[in-house]
Amino acid sequence: MEAARKRKFQETRSTNHGKAPPEKRRKRQDAREISFQTSENAFRDGQFDPVSFVNSREYEIKSLLRSMNNSKNAQRKRAFQSLPRELRRRTAAHNPSRVPKRVRETARKEFAEDNTTIPKKRRDYRPNARRLNANQLRMLSTRTNKPETAFKPQLAYTRKSIGTRSHMMPKSSRYRKRQRHKTWLPTHIWCAKRARMVCKWGFSLAETPNLKSYRPTYRAATRDGCIAVDTSYYATILLEGREGDLKRSLLKFLPPRDLAVVGRSVVSGELARSTWMFEEGQWPNGALAPIHIFWCPNEPLDAAKEQHQNLRKVVLRVHPSSWEEVWSVAKACTAASNCTCKSLRFEVGSIGLVGPRTADILRILLSSSLDFESMAIDKVTNGSGIDPRLSSFYLRGQIPGSHLLENLATNPTANLFNTKYRNASVRAQVSQKTLNSRVSRLVSGNATGSVSDNSIPFVLVREIAGTRADSDSPGSKYPSFHRWSILLPWKWVRPFWLVLMRINGVRLGGLKELEQLTLEGGLGHFPTDFPSTNAGRAEALARDQTRLDLVKRRSTMKTKTSSKRNKSAASAGTEIGSCYPWKEVFKENSNLHKALTTWQLTPDLVRLFWKSPWSTLPPSISSGIFAAHIRIYGRGSIYSNALVYNFSGPEAKPILHTLLQHTRDGKPVDNILEKLKIGETLAVGTGDTAFCLAGFVIRGNFGFCEAAPVAIAALAWSKVYQGEASSDRDSFGGWCILQNKDRGTRRLAQWTAI
Repeated sequence: MEAARKRKFQETRSTNHGKAPPEKRRKRQDAREISFQTSENAFRDGQFDPVSFVNSREYEIKSLLRSMNNSKNAQRKRAFQSLPRELRRRTAAHNPSRVPKRVRETARKEFAEDNTTIPKKRRDYRPNARRLNANQLRMLSTRTNKPETAFKPQLAYTRKSIGTRSHMMPKSSRYRKRQRHKTWLPTHIWCAKRARMVCKWGFSLAETPNLKSYRPTYRAATRDGCIAVDTSYYATILLEGREGDLKRSLLKFLPPRDLAVVGRSVVSGELARSTWMFEEGQWPNGALAPIHIFWCPNEPLDAAKEQHQNLRKVVLRVHPSSWEEVWSVAKACTAASNCTCKSLRFEVGSIGLVGPRTADILRILLSSSLDFESMAIDKVTNGSGIDPRLSSFYLRGQIPGSHLLENLATNPTANLFNTKYRNASVRAQVSQKTLNSRVSRLVSGNATGSVSDNSIPFVLVREIAGTRADSDSPGSKYPSFHRWSILLPWKWVRPFWLVLMRINGVRLGGLKELEQLTLEGGLGHFPTDFPSTNAGRAEALARDQTRLDLVKRRSTMKTKTSSKRNKSAASAGTEIGSCYPWKEVFKENSNLHKALTTWQLTPDLVRLFWKSPWSTLPPSISSGIFAAHIRIYGRGSIYSNALVYNFSGPEAKPILHTLLQHTRDGKPVDNILEKLKIGETLAVGTGDTAFCLAGFVIRGNFGFCEAAPVAIAALAWSKVYQGEASSDRDSFGGWCILQNKDRGTRRLAQWTAI
């Protein structure tokens, strides 16, 4: 039987020998391909039979129609699919009213062709239509003082309870219980639906949008758009007093001869100043936080203000992570100089805009004819405008009252930091419903006058999006990310925000977007990139705790954990107490090892010290830490807490030449270091004069500007400074070797001080 089967198989193979194998059935077919069949029955005996011809071609005709329909609908997109990703909604496929107006007719036609039923609006039972329980009725009865209104339990649903509110608190404190441990920004409800929220520094902030926004964010910030961030969490402090007294108070916590005190353009109120604030009398060791400071222009004098004609105002803007320290220092310094210090933390808000189209967007938002393109860096513009909702796109025609901007923009008393003027603008604010009714009456001619005579004060400042000493230098190789900050009354931030987000080209941004932009531009982001300040230490501890919790959750999973994961979990537990192990960096100095206290070198101090010889530097410079921007030479990846090994001196030049030749194709340098007998030196962490452990990476990611991985690191000054002044170079930098903790791969990189 087996022989027969074998012989039959051999005969089959022999008969098909030399012929092509039979064609397999195709799994896919082109939509435009037309199937056909032969028509021999229509031409029988030399005569043409039309009935037979049509019957024989019936299959081809149906195939032709089917291919035409398939080719017509092959690449066609539905109405909601033709929209950009930021305008798509999950429920838009079944409701044409949830798509923009320009595609609603197309969506209705698609639903009619598909025979899709449009869902009707369901009845919404609001909380005010719910029945009241006995406890709420008892509270209502006890609040009234009338004797005839005694408590009567009303558990049944009646018509009288329809208009009764189900909550006891007034409307102004509706969300008071939700803000017991945090504060909402003016745009919280709008951002909470579209972004991931996080509680930091006492506020509920937007961390990042729900959409994938890494590439679109960089594209909008550099080419064709604008990124908007609600920066109302920045604290505002107002100092008021005589000009001489204010300068004396500023000198106590600012660097000596700072431009905020001696600069004529800054003191006059034309320009703002980005500098660092120190503890009282502790310059240069006691750095607290970077601040934005500007002077308010002189107000016109009248008879009632002759006795206070020399009073000036100074505004400080500081990050909320160091609010308590900055407030205590500013209050103590102003009290000693006979000046007053006021907190405008929840009275003045702000919106930050970053992108090339910011000037056009500001012109639309503020309805102003100002030349925003020609605004210089740190330029301060004080003005006032009308309600932005009057110039919104959904209002057609010229609205009466919109011409008030020409008069308001030149009003000298329209100052944001004038308490009476600011409170008057807030009290005159009306709701959107009231505004629409007034506009409809004015347009129809049933009323006369203007919609709103209210003027809104604002301050517009153009500044750098991060922290760097030479950020405005013309020869900088990093992209210039400039941020326009609009300072407004706290209650007016939300109306401006709603109109702003409807302008074409504006994208929502969060904390991660700001960090990424500073990483792209080689800028420092406070407090993350300055771990030797008090706010930076707290931020590093919080991030390490988050990383430790993530490692613990992964280690407790039911899946089998590897030895590498267990090793990373053990290392995370040992590093959580110290954030960054600086003892390993300074362990050569025994005196410093006993009481290790590192202090932060600000970018201005770094720029000043690296041009000076070692003998002129303060003694505490040996424990100074500064921020640096790192770029990998070749390919690779950078992770947080990676080790940074610096090499310099005459012995490092031939080694650097060899490494540059080896890493042209983006390969790691582990093999070449082993050949040069340097691998063991890096593993120990110390070595000869050429290599030493200099610091740690704080954060890293891929940079679109550099087309390579970039990072921000904290380096020790004593490990990278050569002891000689280097005034011939434009920037302070050098070469280093990066080594991730989880992986032993080492790569060549270049660092530049921020």
